[in-house]
Amino acid sequence: MLFSVLALSALLFPSVVALPHVQPARTTIKLQSLDGQTYDVASMRGSVVLVSFGATWCTPCITELRALEELKREYTGKPVKFFWVSIESEDALTNAKLQRYVKERHLSFPVLRDPQKAAYLQFTTRVRLPTIVFLNKAGELDQPVQFGMRSPADSYKSDIRARLDKLLAE
Repeated sequence: MLFSVLALSALLFPSVVALPHVQPARTTIKLQSLDGQTYDVASMRGSVVLVSFGATWCTPCITELRALEELKREYTGKPVKFFWVSIESEDALTNAKLQRYVKERHLSFPVLRDPQKAAYLQFTTRVRLPTIVFLNKAGELDQPVQFGMRSPADSYKSDIRARLDKLLAE
């Protein structure tokens, strides 16, 4: 009887009984940037690393990129590295178009590509953008992964700043 109730519940309310996505034992984010350099983000020991996954069609990502650019300037001289990762396929977005997007937004941090979403899907089973992943100074994933852009931007920056400061203090 209990099994029947659970099975029926799973059909009617799949989000209630859905199992959480299991995080990998070791985070792997090894991607190529627009300039052809390969970054092994998870192996950047000694620095706190912020990786934002997004797409050019994502409106909240534009606001988030402005906020992250401001935060990057605040953390100049501190062991914090910022990366933005486009999850768009190369068919949908060429490198030339992505470079134009980066230039228009005056991004100063490395822009990486994850067209097969191999790195991205370690953190979620569905696309929710923007997504931010933090790695501590040991290169380990700091939970929770952050989904979405909170408004207003100042509140969002305060949240990110608090997280970065906590990781820097560890």
